[in-house]
Amino acid sequence: MRIRIALAFVAILLMAPIASAHGANTFSFIMRNSSVQPDEASVQQNDTLIFHNVVSDRNRTLSFSADGKNGTIDWQCEAGPSDSMSTEDECYLWLDPEVYDPILLEIQIFNNGSLWHTVLVTVLLDNHTETGPPEGGFLLPGGGQRPADADDDGGELQSILLSGAILAFGAVACIWILRNIRREDSNNVLMEAEEE
Repeated sequence: MRIRIALAFVAILLMAPIASAHGANTFSFIMRNSSVQPDEASVQQNDTLIFHNVVSDRNRTLSFSADGKNGTIDWQCEAGPSDSMSTEDECYLWLDPEVYDPILLEIQIFNNGSLWHTVLVTVLLDNHTETGPPEGGFLLPGGGQRPADADDDGGELQSILLSGAILAFGAVACIWILRNIRREDSNNVLMEAEEE
């Protein structure tokens, strides 16, 4: 039974796809007495924006409209006065990739009902592309340029060799596991025979 579990585990590891992805990041803004730091930023979809109000005697209301023209408010949050014991002095905005396309957000911050500051946030596409040379090639040291299709056959060969190496490693691991299990079973049989 242990052999089958080990073989299934190795097979799953060998067949698992490899993906390049951006993890969700957090980007913080500090709302002080007379400024917001930073007052503009570039972030990616799936990031979270946090606005910290560090002023102890003011509420701040944050809002934005993705359309900007029709006057509807897509997001609004109230950050209370600074309080180190709670999170009521913070506003969070998760840039859900299914909701927020690449866009420029103008987040308006109101202080006592009047517009106090505007923060510009550029939301970039969370692009999951495979790592490799850019289309059209790239410049090599010394000014030479490698054409984009110059080494396509070599790339396929490398992929085949890498797959073969992974499969060979998996086979060796399975053989090693089987030998150790058999050795353990034979040691247990010998110990039982000696005890009798």
